[in-house]
Amino acid sequence: MKRSVRILALGVVAVILCMALASCGTLSGTYKNDGLFGFGATEIEFKGSKMYVNMGGIEAEAKYSVKGDKITIEFQDEDEDNADISDIFELLNGEHDFEKGDDYIKIGDVKYKKK
Repeated sequence: MKRSVRILALGVVAVILCMALASCGTLSGTYKNDGLFGFGATEIEFKGSKMYVNMGGIEAEAKYSVKGDKITIEFQDEDEDNADISDIFELLNGEHDFEKGDDYIKIGDVKYKKK
């Protein structure tokens, strides 16, 4: 009896651990938001722990992590004199609400469709 309880307990711990690790997973693929009337179109590509953002022809690379319903984004500010990157991508830096569906992701209030 004690042996079966131990096996059951180990099984429950394994399932909980798998669920916790799955919520910290990485994203993959490319997502796009067409902006307002085509202006401000943004494309985000996820590869491993990095994301590549193209916003109106301006490109930048960032590190990201997802934990539950939050995403944390950190752009590398390699060129602080480049006002385009500093100003535009500053809005995405930090922690945001996150939602992932079958064919979309949502960062903050902005929804991106999978390409």
